[in-house]
Order: sequence, then structure tokens, then C-alpha cells
Amino acid sequence: MKKKMTTHFLFILLHLLQFFAVRPDDSICLPQKSLTCHNDFSHNITCIWKGSFDSDQRNNACLIYAEMVDRWQKSYKFKYKHSYNASCELQSFDSARPALKKCSLTFNGTFLFFARNGVLMNLSCSSSKQNETIFYKPVCHIKVNPPGKPNVNQTTVTWFTQVKKHMRITDFLSELQWKQKDKSWNDPIVETVKRKCKWECEAQLKPSLLMKDETYEARVRVQAFYNDQSGKWSEWSPTESWVSQVGSPKPAS
Repeated sequence: MKKKMTTHFLFILLHLLQFFAVRPDDSICLPQKSLTCHNDFSHNITCIWKGSFDSDQRNNACLIYAEMVDRWQKSYKFKYKHSYNASCELQSFDSARPALKKCSLTFNGTFLFFARNGVLMNLSCSSSKQNETIFYKPVCHIKVNPPGKPNVNQTTVTWFTQVKKHMRITDFLSELQWKQKDKSWNDPIVETVKRKCKWECEAQLKPSLLMKDETYEARVRVQAFYNDQSGKWSEWSPTESWVSQVGSPKPAS
């Protein structure tokens, strides 16, 4: 494994020289192609890759090696005592679509990403000719962690946009959904409210949309805004359930 890491490191150094000679405009968010990644704008990047036929062969390990690069410092290893790098092995995660592979790059530290920096990634497979080098800008593909479970006090719902405050992002769009417990989240009658908030959020449920003594469920998700960039929706929070003490009388069974 150490030998593989050394090989990847040397490969990255060669591409760094090419990259800074023909580097794209730092303000441009380049489209993602076969390798799509989102990040928490802190230290974790999760990537999904649509592999080729060769990459699906048994004993063919496909790895991503990544190194953070800075607009002004060119490489973090020149700015700090050590270089910020990470690697992961792509694994199939969907039996219905085995060509899709996924892994997460976790850098040592927290809140390492800035608007100005990027990540140079090299994807390679051990027993095939598959090899890609990608420049990735974290600020262009933010997907923050989901919020915590919302708190419901009759018709008042409160929540925090993140379980722990995000040190880089302060502006969020929140989406609150609630429904009767026996209904599906895909049901068209699911109620939705959106709120722009920073850390603490609150929404009021209309009593006319509730039924007394009925059990309800609520969940929230958030979308981050940073440096004129809007992120992707987070995953949904854990679900909170409660029995409404207000609303229309529950029909007799």
C-alpha cells in the first residue's frame, strides 16, 4: 500500500506541473463528468464514479488519490509542514448498478476548504488502463451534513441548520416536511415549508392542516449558500414524531 501511495504521489507531482502551466480560471466551476463528487466544505469529499467494463473486473482495485492545492500557494505542502492529501478505494454500492462505485476522501483536520482552493484528484485502476486526473473545486459542489432532529411543540417547529455550527457557512435554506405517520413521504399531501435562516430556525404549522389526536412526523434538510454559490440539498434529518393536541376533531373509526 505504501508503494502505491508513493507512486500516486509522484504521479500527482507531475500533473501539478502541468496543471499550473495550463490552469483553468479559478472562478469557473467546471462540470463533473464520469466522476461526480460532493463535499461538506470542511474535510470530507464523497465521490461516485461510473466505471468502465475493465474497471468491473475482479481483482481490479480502483483508487482515488487527492491533494489540496491553493490558488496562491500552488500546493499546500509548500505552505504547511505536511501536505494535505487523502485516498480511498472505490467500491460498488448498488447491486442493480454494479458499474457505479463510491468512496469518501477524508482529509486530516476540519474546515480545510476555502473558496480559493481546489483538489487535484487522480483516479487509477490497478489492472486496467483507466486513468483520470481531475481538478475539483469544493466550493462548487457543497452538500453539507443533515440537520439534527427537529423539535415540535404543538404548532411550533424549531431546528438547527447543522448539528454543530459550520465554521465557513452561515446562510442556509431549510425545507421542513410533515405528514401523518401512516402516510408516505412521497404522498402528494405531504406539507412543505421553506425558511431562510442561519443557525436557529423556526416554522409555525397551521392548525387547520392538523387533526387532533393524530400522530405526525416531521423532518428537515438544508441547502447551503456560500460565496455566491448554492449547494445541493443535504440528506434528510432524523424524523421527529408527535401527537397533535390541536386541529380538527379526528373522525370516528
